[in-house]
Amino acid sequence: MSTLDRRLDELRIAIVGAGAIGCLFGIRLHNSGNCVILVHHDNRTIASIRKRGVRLRELSGTNIRAHIEVKRSLSKKDDADLVLLTVKAYDTEAAAIPLRKSIRSNVPVLSLQNGLGNIETLRRYLPAEALLAGTTTEAALQRGPGQVTHTGKGMTWIGELGRETSKRCGVIKNAFRKAGFRTQASRNIEGVVWSKAIVNSAINPLTALARVPNGELLRIPHLRAISNETVSEGSAVARAHGVSLSPDPSSMLLQVLASTRKNRSSMLQDIEAGKRTEIRQLNGWIDSLARKLGVDAPYNRMLTELVLGLEQYQSQ
Repeated sequence: MSTLDRRLDELRIAIVGAGAIGCLFGIRLHNSGNCVILVHHDNRTIASIRKRGVRLRELSGTNIRAHIEVKRSLSKKDDADLVLLTVKAYDTEAAAIPLRKSIRSNVPVLSLQNGLGNIETLRRYLPAEALLAGTTTEAALQRGPGQVTHTGKGMTWIGELGRETSKRCGVIKNAFRKAGFRTQASRNIEGVVWSKAIVNSAINPLTALARVPNGELLRIPHLRAISNETVSEGSAVARAHGVSLSPDPSSMLLQVLASTRKNRSSMLQDIEAGKRTEIRQLNGWIDSLARKLGVDAPYNRMLTELVLGLEQYQSQ
């Protein structure tokens, strides 16, 4: 029995990854009556959150601060009911390995990450029945350690892998909604995760390379054309892989761009900060799968190489 099958009141939620999305969900879930623990690898971030708390500037302009427990690692003594994984996709393995020994086997682990391949990585280290998949189009900008601005209201989807929706999904959905997040429990979460990844693959690298906010992909015809072609390629690869996409990535792209016009994508933020990006888990993953399936994906391949080249240039 899952911990969430028996516990319906206050939840003990461990959020692994105190970046923009982790802090956004963390402070909202904390303020709606849950016990939240943030887990992060960076000592500077931990020290800042312990000293100043988590600070959120809402879309309305309201500033919120909350003192939330933060630590480098979990233990079974933390008695988590739910683990929410919000680390970068390339850190999935590093986050999963210690979780094997720090949570009980019946504790659900919900991946709310960008990119593709996260669940496959988690399956190598955690019980398959513990895993849940999810994705969100909420947009947030990290201003500093534990300091976040909510820049775009979106939708969050969660679901069981290859199964009907469950009681534990209902508990999580209700907790997210109570915290102010529009949330749906999906019976086709793989299709939703793929659709979101395809949308990200058409937004993130272009905004990072052109150094523009999301809305410019609607305004500038040249960027919009590349974005549309990238979505078409990703959709073809997903269909060849047997994925039933939901919602339609082309429609989702327009909706996300319209609702996050002023947002600077996570990949653009990473490039501006001189950090590694998730390009291999987005366009790179689609390109790699396309090659295996015999599907052409030249735009995804080009964007992957361009972003990797920019990363290498900045690291010199």
